[in-house]
Amino acid sequence: MKQTLVQDVMTTAVVTAGETTPYRDLVGLLYAGGFGAVPVIDSERRVLGVVSSADLAVKAAGRPARWQLARPGRRREWRKAQARTAGELMTAPAVTITPAATAGQAARLMHGHRVGRLPVTDPLTGRLAGIVTRSDLLAVYLRPGEEIRTEIEADVLPQVPGAYASWLKVDVRDGVVTISGRVGRRSAVAGLVRAVLQAEGVIQVDADIAPI
Repeated sequence: MKQTLVQDVMTTAVVTAGETTPYRDLVGLLYAGGFGAVPVIDSERRVLGVVSSADLAVKAAGRPARWQLARPGRRREWRKAQARTAGELMTAPAVTITPAATAGQAARLMHGHRVGRLPVTDPLTGRLAGIVTRSDLLAVYLRPGEEIRTEIEADVLPQVPGAYASWLKVDVRDGVVTISGRVGRRSAVAGLVRAVLQAEGVIQVDADIAPI
């Protein structure tokens, strides 16, 4: 089946900051560019961390009261509230991904770490290769319905025991796949639905399938 890779959807012209970039310049970078975050890199373009608008907001909110510092999260806020540069303010280590990872892997990594973008790094050198955002990954849901239908019939159905293209009718509209017909075994019904849901661009499967 088609697998969109991070390198297919990432942006290669990345706005970055250095460790010594001042707080004021970071605000300018994020505000002027409308970015949610920027990678912080060293002189070899290796990713050291990420500064997000949330990191900037911690400093803008001021220092927590000393009595609150018993909590680890509050201690981090105290340090960030005193930060003057990207190196002091950034969240590190950065959560990164490689160009050869799939869009699905990137989406799961973003969800698990609650971030909206990932620096993309070369697996051999660790250098910044690009950046991928949540909106970049949503592009897979714009696949034409005919392309999805062709893939399901050619690649998905043959992988499911008991599912035969000649017994089934597949229709795709706005990412919703409708499958009707018969299958050779009862277990093929659930297996077919699961397999179709793995195809890129599929939002939902409506199945009217019965075993012979």
